[in-house]
Amino acid sequence: MQKKLSNILPSGKAWLGIMAMALTVCFTACDNDDDDELPKSEGRILFSTTVTNPSGDSGSGYLQAVGKLQDGVNYTNANALPLGFGSYPCVCKSGNIYVFPDYMGGTEMKLKRYILNDKNELELKGSMTLPANSSAAIVVEANTEKAYVCCQSLNLIITFNPQTMKEISRIDLTSLSNEGVSAYPGALYIRDGILFVGLEQYNAQWMPQENALEMALYDVSDDKFIKKIRNTSLKLCGPTRPIDNQSIFEDEKGDIYINCTGSFGYIPTLNSGMARIRKGETEFDETYKFSFATTKVSGLSCDYVNVLLMCRYVGNGKMYAYGYAYALDPTNTNTYLARIGVPVLIDLYNKTAKVIEGLPRSNGHGVAMGRYGNKMVYGSANDEYNGFSTVDINTGEVETKVATVEGFPSFFCSVE
Repeated sequence: MQKKLSNILPSGKAWLGIMAMALTVCFTACDNDDDDELPKSEGRILFSTTVTNPSGDSGSGYLQAVGKLQDGVNYTNANALPLGFGSYPCVCKSGNIYVFPDYMGGTEMKLKRYILNDKNELELKGSMTLPANSSAAIVVEANTEKAYVCCQSLNLIITFNPQTMKEISRIDLTSLSNEGVSAYPGALYIRDGILFVGLEQYNAQWMPQENALEMALYDVSDDKFIKKIRNTSLKLCGPTRPIDNQSIFEDEKGDIYINCTGSFGYIPTLNSGMARIRKGETEFDETYKFSFATTKVSGLSCDYVNVLLMCRYVGNGKMYAYGYAYALDPTNTNTYLARIGVPVLIDLYNKTAKVIEGLPRSNGHGVAMGRYGNKMVYGSANDEYNGFSTVDINTGEVETKVATVEGFPSFFCSVE
């Protein structure tokens, strides 16, 4: 969410939290939350929904678990847990489920850890108070006793013990800011004992100033700074989408891929695309150039997408994504709610993209995506319904309106 660039742009971090969704330094140790009485939800599928105000720039989030995605079912938020507006949960391989405060700030600044217990219920296991105005959005676990949470607006990463939910230490990234911008740490990834941190380098309008990719690297064993890497030859910027933990991922070859959000399409010369760091390397791969500003999307009426708001890698170079193109609805000034999101299939190895025919367009809140067996589930907020559609990863078969939800479907994850 960016501060106002023109009359058609949403103001402040509100846009970055949805489109990048599309942020007193006082810290208290873990709270027990024994007095928190939260509703329970049964199931092995997690999804969240967002209920907005009419303009779409604020509202409430809800998280729930269900047994399976049932055809024809309408899921309400009656038994859902509260979720911060503008944030997605982080589901780790350990089974820990992290829920964040409102991305724009709020009264309860707590990072909460849940699990799905033996009764398939979301069970609160602990919480940790975060600094005010931190825009916490990403958690990555190094091991059972050490994890990192990214406090983006404060240029801060907090290490903590996920079992006790107590702070261990802090990593201050302020010194990594370039002139006139803030380092603004994005998504995190760990490979070969190294913590990779996307550095957004946003100015006061929450926009990048140059086509430059930067990341900070830290040694996970002791959190010591290794180096800052930088690339300008790829002509991309915005490494990672700050609230999507899968905007940086590793393929089966051990290569890291980074979804670069550029300027979210608002400044034509500041580009989005995909970048790569090869297996065993710690620099951007200058031979891999994949810019969305120059790659036509097959089946898209306006040729190009401005940004990928969500992406999910499935293997063999195939990545499913939600591409957003403002040219699909150029007269709509409400970019929160305009139906400009298109399900696309990306071939990372051949650097091609195509629209998935038969799946509806969505708005900026309805971007849920996740693998469910041999299918990719797309959440959609379209003209007909708010709910889930699927595409078969093997056959390409599409099924629309599998289930409907209350609000806009913003997150989906099958935990089995």
